[in-house]
Amino acid sequence: MKAKGFTLIELVTVIVILGIVAVTALPRFMNLTQDAHDSVAHASFASFESAVDLYHNCWLANASKGHVKDLACFGEGNIDSSITGFPLGEDTAAHGNEGQQLTGGYCKQLWQGLMDEDFSIDIHADASFNKDNDIIYWYYGGAVTDPDTHCYFNYIADNPAKGQENWQMRYYPGTGVVAIGKATLG
Repeated sequence: MKAKGFTLIELVTVIVILGIVAVTALPRFMNLTQDAHDSVAHASFASFESAVDLYHNCWLANASKGHVKDLACFGEGNIDSSITGFPLGEDTAAHGNEGQQLTGGYCKQLWQGLMDEDFSIDIHADASFNKDNDIIYWYYGGAVTDPDTHCYFNYIADNPAKGQENWQMRYYPGTGVVAIGKATLG
């Protein structure tokens, strides 16, 4: 009776081939977590941009002009518009100067009013980086007619350490522009 099995050379050859496959595939599998975070950030920011477009279309469909308080045809009807018809925040008559002024609090209201996601969101402060936050937000500028006035939202769930590069979305309530890129918060 003749014994059947693998020779030592065949076993070594299989082990070498498996080693080559592992070395080739391992870096790809190690990067899947970052790819997942990148996908979440992009999908969330795209949802925000779509909500801004829907809001503005609602404003246009109502033949609105200027600042509108509690635009009823969008969401829960509690988001006010800027003077140009893009979402600005809640109760913007006083602090928002009738749709002309952006404040930091409005940025959080926009995120929560336009998005249907359960992200942990916090203001941009040193302590925010030490919590379990997904998004850090704040604003730059003030007057919506200033082309640089915007809210910014940084996705930090992938790397919450201060000074790290993360995905950032900027929203300009004067024009409705949403810009996505990488940024570092200090």
